Amino acid sequence: MLPRNLSDRRNPESITWDDLTSGLPTIVAMARLCGNVIASLDDMSPAADHLSLEAQAIASAAIKTGAISIRGDKNAFEPGERFLAICVELAEGNRIEFRCADDPEQTMRFVDGFRQLCRNGLAMHQLMNEFSLTRAGFELARSVDQKSIEKLVALGQRG
Repeated sequence: MLPRNLSDRRNPESITWDDLTSGLPTIVAMARLCGNVIASLDDMSPAADHLSLEAQAIASAAIKTGAISIRGDKNAFEPGERFLAICVELAEGNRIEFRCADDPEQTMRFVDGFRQLCRNGLAMHQLMNEFSLTRAGFELARSVDQKSIEKLVALGQRG
């Protein structure tokens, strides 16, 4: 059985059981990726056709607010519903969660699409599990062909 406290007080990089229940290692990895890329990025950003359709769908959905987060539900019954997923805050307090409980592979494609946004300097870490589009991310979002992503956006759960 996994011990409930995995932390090693001598190692500041150690994690606790509570960190695991909130998806912290993945969120930290995405935040570090964003930070490393932003620190070394020149002003060249990729064209939409170099990114997956999932990455384009996430950026396009975030065009109004720029707000993206990583969320999970540790209390969900089905495994696919417990997976971390990418959530975009829409205008007026609505959101779209890129999670497909019956297709976990698609959920992971969305997570990888978000990683692509981070890796290319199109998203940056803000606070805790919150990220945003960068200036280049907003530019990319405006260039996305809506017809090519409409089926992926329709997969997202609105709330």
